[in-house]
Amino acid sequence: MTGRPLPDRAPVVIIGGGVIGTSTLYHLAKRGVEGAVLLERKQLASGTTWHAAGIVGQLRDSGAQTELSKYTARLFTELEAETGQATGYKQNGTIHLALSEIRLEQLRRNHDHAARVGIESHLLGLGDLKEKWPWVNYDGVLGGFFIPSNGQVNPLDVTQAFARGARSNGCLIFENTAAKRIVTRNGRVVAVETERGTIATEKVLLAGGMWTARFAKAHGITVPLHAAEHFYIVTEAIPNLPKTLPGLVVLEERLYAKEDAGKLLIGGFEARGKAWARNGIPESFEFDELPFDIEHLEPVLESIFARLPGLAEFGVQTFFNGPESFTPDGRPYLGPAPEMPGLFVAAGMNSNGILNSGGVGLTMAEWLIDGMPSRGMGSMLAARAHPFQVNAAYNAERVTEAVGLHWGLHWPGRQIDTARGVRRVPLHDRLNAKGAVFAERIGWEVPMYFDQPGKGWPTAPSIGRQEWFPLVEMECLAARDAAALLDQSMYGKILVQGPDAARALNRVCGAEMNVPVGTSVYAQFLNQRGGIEADITATRVGFEKFVIVTGHPSQIRDQAWIREHADPDWRFEVFDATSSFSLLSVHGPRSREILSSISTDDLSEEAFPFGAAREIDLAYARVWAIRRSFLGELGYELLISTEFTAGVYEALLAAGEPRGLRHIGMFAMNHCRMEKAFRHFGHDIGEDDTPYEAGLGFAVKLEKAEPFVGSQALAKQKTKGAATPHRTVAIAVEGATPENGPFLIHNEPIWNDGRLVGHVTSGAWGFRLRKSLGMATLHNPEGVSKQWIENGRFTVRVAGQDFPLTVQLAPFYDPAGERMRGGPIQAITTNKGNQAHDRKEDDPDHRNLRYQVG
Repeated sequence: MTGRPLPDRAPVVIIGGGVIGTSTLYHLAKRGVEGAVLLERKQLASGTTWHAAGIVGQLRDSGAQTELSKYTARLFTELEAETGQATGYKQNGTIHLALSEIRLEQLRRNHDHAARVGIESHLLGLGDLKEKWPWVNYDGVLGGFFIPSNGQVNPLDVTQAFARGARSNGCLIFENTAAKRIVTRNGRVVAVETERGTIATEKVLLAGGMWTARFAKAHGITVPLHAAEHFYIVTEAIPNLPKTLPGLVVLEERLYAKEDAGKLLIGGFEARGKAWARNGIPESFEFDELPFDIEHLEPVLESIFARLPGLAEFGVQTFFNGPESFTPDGRPYLGPAPEMPGLFVAAGMNSNGILNSGGVGLTMAEWLIDGMPSRGMGSMLAARAHPFQVNAAYNAERVTEAVGLHWGLHWPGRQIDTARGVRRVPLHDRLNAKGAVFAERIGWEVPMYFDQPGKGWPTAPSIGRQEWFPLVEMECLAARDAAALLDQSMYGKILVQGPDAARALNRVCGAEMNVPVGTSVYAQFLNQRGGIEADITATRVGFEKFVIVTGHPSQIRDQAWIREHADPDWRFEVFDATSSFSLLSVHGPRSREILSSISTDDLSEEAFPFGAAREIDLAYARVWAIRRSFLGELGYELLISTEFTAGVYEALLAAGEPRGLRHIGMFAMNHCRMEKAFRHFGHDIGEDDTPYEAGLGFAVKLEKAEPFVGSQALAKQKTKGAATPHRTVAIAVEGATPENGPFLIHNEPIWNDGRLVGHVTSGAWGFRLRKSLGMATLHNPEGVSKQWIENGRFTVRVAGQDFPLTVQLAPFYDPAGERMRGGPIQAITTNKGNQAHDRKEDDPDHRNLRYQVG
């Protein structure tokens, strides 16, 4: 359609004609959006889509993502009949091989997860594997996992099918028409300028694949990704090769294989990839191949030929190398760009563009039409990116490792090696000298636990007991018995200030934010469905000034949410103060004593009760102290101006170490919060969970002066009664041991009297209670009530084995919250716990819930 004039105006303009852009255009058309325009700089699919392997998998980490992948697979079965364009789709299934016990357990857990989300799967022994894939050398193979409904598709053809479906429903595609600039007015999208003219529009989707990062960066938009070289080979024709041959995945050897027109296409993702186009993608790039680097790929090729020895007989027809784009954390960027209202992003598919295409297109169409998707996108939101991540050198180095992370073995404690040391808390060197073992989170060096200085992470993979368990246990027990010091300075600190600051926060929060100065409020930002978009604490430090503390992944996202929902006439400002303050927290029964020894202020229970915030003298500094604890102990969070941090830290150690103060890391915080049943935003609660379903109804005040986002949805849910059909609960595996578990991670299915009723959302060993603990979401159409729980007989399935569960609404550790409020310290027992205790909605013990913990 290059000869046809561009329209003067369009309801939506999509930049990028790969499978993601055409899928979104198709779904807009199916929703009745006529006249939407897609702009492609060259020809459709000419960037990375055309050379994709076309493997279509379905089982994903979360239920929402799995549903979108299942939707993609269903769509591919219908698209050819609808559009008349062949797609080459066939459901051959996929086989995964296990070469180690840890991988075998992961596949067993995947089998459990597949049953929960309604995907047929089978665990296969060597006999069945040899029958389905006779060309494999099965030396060292312990077992396999088979999903028969997975498939494969021709990427070029499916892109054309999406395009044909979109055109037939009134949308327009312009090839050889490059977008030059997004035009804005007062910061909002108003048009797209191309080499052939300008199209007025208020909504733009940037789906330019590997071109997206530089185009976005030129507009001040953060979309961190980088192209890497990806290699595969295609054999000569193999006699009698079944067209129904399942795809093959050997994750530990970084290879995959599939049938391809009577041949085998075999690819690999090397442990360290090659960044491509560090200085920019050539303007002429279109259906280009890159030179095949045999020397670089030699380790993967050796694995391929050893695992598939018949290749020596068949021969290789094609050695292929083409670019794929990867993101720093291995997840795509989807949704609104927080820097520019009206701009949306769908990029960084990490070599999963084909299998994501249907679901992502559906999701982006919903975002563009309805203002929000029908399912929470959580970890894939574009707003999670931080501005520093557009740094070209950072992305070029990280992408070399992202290739290997995409197709390698994962386990708790698996660490990133590249682009380290980017962001450091003010006490980094001092923590390092104390033996901090750091993990990387959005560039931050985060102390996870403390060991001998310089020892570093263990390298042996494990999804059970970890080498660092004894060290984390000592940290948790220090918090219980004496005192613990945790540096949380990487958390986001956001100032909201001005005459309408309280009003702006009341608009997005379910809790009442117009509170007296010196009050700290636990709250959630909500969406129109009443779902949780952020989990924060807000401290009113002045009549017109609040400090929001949020998890470090949400630093950018939460600011955008406030601005997006505020009235433009309100007088307030949002300022990112993350680097202005450190956040040190002191927890444990001796924490008050330690702070009082270096302060002249009255920190007694009467003067400084739980939930209060005071600006106090601490050593030679003035510090905002907040009575909260995510560990469930008496605790204080200290907001310290950065330049005073070292002095306060030295004073804390001098006063605390003689009283048993110990450094702890984020692992200890996570294990302790599990004992207290404190929700983790991103795992236990998210966009699809309301506060009532999450057991956080105490943080909602429906009778505020003005309606808030989601108030109507929550009011409707409230009228149906307290026992919602979905509910977050605390669980403990009966009979578990710290040596052998079982250990809960997430996605393990939960049964009640033989009926599937939920799944684990997060898990950890409770060192203070010596229990295998978790959080879970349970479902019951008549309501997840206390009585239903007490009458149930619950089990959890872990790697194919069923274990009895104790389920309760109350936390297992200190259910009455006496320790955290500084009351009489009760002995901690490891018995079943107070299962009869049912949390009241106004129970203040739960008001310290917040944050991402790792």
